[in-house]
Amino acid sequence: MRDKLFVGLLLLVTAAYVWGLGWIAWGFARVGGVLGYGLAVGILVLLVLTVWVTWREVLFGLAAGRLAARYSPPAEADGEDPRAEFEAARTALREETSGDGAEGEWRAWFRLALAYDALRDRKGARMATRRAIEAARG
Repeated sequence: MRDKLFVGLLLLVTAAYVWGLGWIAWGFARVGGVLGYGLAVGILVLLVLTVWVTWREVLFGLAAGRLAARYSPPAEADGEDPRAEFEAARTALREETSGDGAEGEWRAWFRLALAYDALRDRKGARMATRRAIEAARG
């Protein structure tokens, strides 16, 4: 629950930032001239990028949260040794992708994402989570 409140707070801060950028862009546009319009357009580009990136991250977080709620770790999962769990997750992924079960494929990708996260490899964890989300969608 605390994480959800924190995300809500960050969304409010982002909304205030977007409102401020819009206000500044409006001020530059009201001044007119090539420089004023150019700065207004530049700020509007920043505004659109801010909204797009925030939207993508919120959707990613919601999808990852839905998978986390559906996921239950296998009995052979080793929570004590992150390196051993990583190797077991990679092996399970290889076995699952060679099989025919789409339900198990997203579970294998999500297990690999959790193993990457335990090893503090955030980039690998995000990549594996994205693959798990794609596999779960079908």
